[in-house]
Amino acid sequence: MSIREVVLISGKGGTGKTTLTASLAAVAEERKILADADVDAPNLALLLHPAETHREPFSGMSIADADRERCSGCGICESACRYDAIHVRDGKAVVDEGFCEGCRVCLFVCPEQCISQKKIERGTIRRGETALGPLWHARLNPGGENTGLMVALLRKEARKEAKRIGATLIITDGPPGIGCPVTSSVTGADFAVIVSEPSRSALSDLRRAAELCGILAVPFGIVINRWNLSEELTETLKKTCGEQGWPLLGTVPFDERIAEAVGAGRIPVPEMGDALPALWGSIRKTGRLGQ
Repeated sequence: MSIREVVLISGKGGTGKTTLTASLAAVAEERKILADADVDAPNLALLLHPAETHREPFSGMSIADADRERCSGCGICESACRYDAIHVRDGKAVVDEGFCEGCRVCLFVCPEQCISQKKIERGTIRRGETALGPLWHARLNPGGENTGLMVALLRKEARKEAKRIGATLIITDGPPGIGCPVTSSVTGADFAVIVSEPSRSALSDLRRAAELCGILAVPFGIVINRWNLSEELTETLKKTCGEQGWPLLGTVPFDERIAEAVGAGRIPVPEMGDALPALWGSIRKTGRLGQ
């Protein structure tokens, strides 16, 4: 059987996506690999408590590096840089590592050929063992770049291990929003679960996430979390799903016991009750994960 990947995303943060990811992983009987692709703010490990087995630095793209000894201070590189990342100070070119995009223009225009490229550590990629299976996760350094590339490498490692151990399922906790790391999380996945909630901004966020999945040609379905916080807004979300032809996979109620379990670092499987296995069954059926 081929490896199937399900990624959970949301148009905004705070919808309960990570809690649902961990909970669905707990009821999924397939042999699986777990991945946390929210590299800017990973927190799936807070519920899965992985015992770390591997850690490696993530460098991402290379950036410019000016040799002060050879630099003549002509300023051609400064004029050519579109990112305002290199300046002549005290007669020597200095690279601002936080602004450099690694475009290499300065390398080509430098008459002294004193500019090269170097790699800098932008974060770490990690693997850990959990009670539910291996977890691949990562953390980008504050202000770090290349979230999309980091997510792509993380997913690649998860799939590589899935092939090696014979796992048939990868469950990925994607980032919120619709930016680069989300695109990198969804691209090539077999099915996306968009987690929404009955709030004023939820509908526009849901539309954006659904549009992204459509652009990337990834089939998706909708979960409304904490539906009972506003039955009126929940009905609006359901109506929109029906009008747009978006599959409604299920709903999960708000329950203080769920919040208490998460606050204690525990996956709230008992607290979610029958809604959880029913939801996973709907995801498997709609996403055709058993094929």
